[in-house]
Formats: sequence, C-alpha cells, structure tokens
Amino acid sequence: MLLRRVTKHVKDQNWFAVGIDFIIVVVGVFIGLQVANWNDAQASNARETELLVELKSEIESSMRITEQKAVAIGQVVSAGKRSLDFIASDTPCENECWSVLVDFFHASQWQPLSVNRSTYDEMRRQGLPRSREIVDVMQGYLSQNATLDVTNLLPAYRTRVRQMIPVEAQGFYWVNCYDLEDGAETYVLDCPQGISSDLAAAAVERITKSADIDLYLTEWTGLMWTTPTDLRVQNETAERALAAVNAELARR
Repeated sequence: MLLRRVTKHVKDQNWFAVGIDFIIVVVGVFIGLQVANWNDAQASNARETELLVELKSEIESSMRITEQKAVAIGQVVSAGKRSLDFIASDTPCENECWSVLVDFFHASQWQPLSVNRSTYDEMRRQGLPRSREIVDVMQGYLSQNATLDVTNLLPAYRTRVRQMIPVEAQGFYWVNCYDLEDGAETYVLDCPQGISSDLAAAAVERITKSADIDLYLTEWTGLMWTTPTDLRVQNETAERALAAVNAELARR
C-alpha cells in the first residue's frame, strides 16, 4: 500500500508527499530497529540474570565443600604429626596398634582442591558478567584456588604406606573409618578395630621399618600443613564474590 502511494506521488511529481513518505519509512525502520534492539537487550539481561543465579549457587556450593575439605585436611595433618611422633619414639604400639595403623592411613589421604567453575567459564565465553567488580573478585578467587594445584599431586607417601597395609584393613577402613558425602570426605578418628591386634602390630612394624617412610610422610604433612588455612582464606574471597553477585542481582 505504501509503495503504491509513493509510486502515485512520484507520477504526480508531488515531491512534498514523496518526502513525507520517505520520512515515514525511515522513522518506521528506526523504530523497528530500536524495538528489536530493546528485545535483544531484554533477552540478554534475562540470560545474564539466570546465569548470575547459577553462579551464586555454584559459589555457595564450592564454599561449603571447601570448608569440609579444610576440616578433613586438618585431620590428615594431625594424623601425619601423630604418625611422625610415633615413628620418632621408636617404641612398640602395644595395645594401640590399630589406632596407629589408622593414623598412618588417615595421613595418606588426598583430595582434589579445585573448585567448580563451570558456570563462570560459560559466562566468560558469552562475555559475561558485565560487572567489572564481579569479574575482578572472581578472578582473584579462582587465582587463589589455582595456587593450591600443587597439592593435587598424589603424594609418594600415599602409595608407599598403602602397599604395606593389609587389604583386609583397607577394606574395613573404607567402610568404617571414611565417609564421602556431597563431594567431601571425612575421616573417623575412633573407628572400631577391623583386624586382629597381631596383624595390626605386624603392619605397624613393617611401616615403621620401611626405608625413608618418615621422609615421605614429612614431605606430605609439611605440604598440607597450611592448606586448611589457605582454603579458609580462599573462602573469604569467595564471600566477596558472592556479595558482588548478590548486589548485582539486587539491582535487577
């Protein structure tokens, strides 16, 4: 209809009317583009809000698991210290052989320390979040976590000591002295005795007489010594990231 009208105005050489028609077309195109841009912006904002909610959940979950790991690794360090003290004492375990053996096992425990970052990585692939504050604090949080990657290497002590613990003791340990829930490990310090006292005593003697076992254990315990503190410092940065995400969500 508009085209026929423009054609008629041209034939009639009604240039004023042609100019009006041209303005109408330009304004119509402009308004259409603005509406399309507004719709795109609304969809982009909605998608970013959805991802920010997921990012909040991801951070909260990682913080909870990190705190559980800090507690568990504190148990590993304590078991390592007790085991080193026992080796240094050079005395028989007598009636405590099972608890000594459990300590040797606890001290060999290892956990991956990397946090879940799948939502954040997806956001970065999309050029989000647009808040510079969130990006900066998240980068600091993830950089702190990356510095703990060295502890993601399995310790030599772990392999060596587990070769000397009877398989029956290991099977009992996993059922009664260890727990895994929601991605976090915990260790039972007073689990019931799982093998005979004689078998436990023989295993303890084998371990303590093993060449350089104290050196392997010293290396591992020393490496993990400050990890519980490091993980809690990491969670403090995560708290700041969470606050920045909550603030951005509150603005929407």
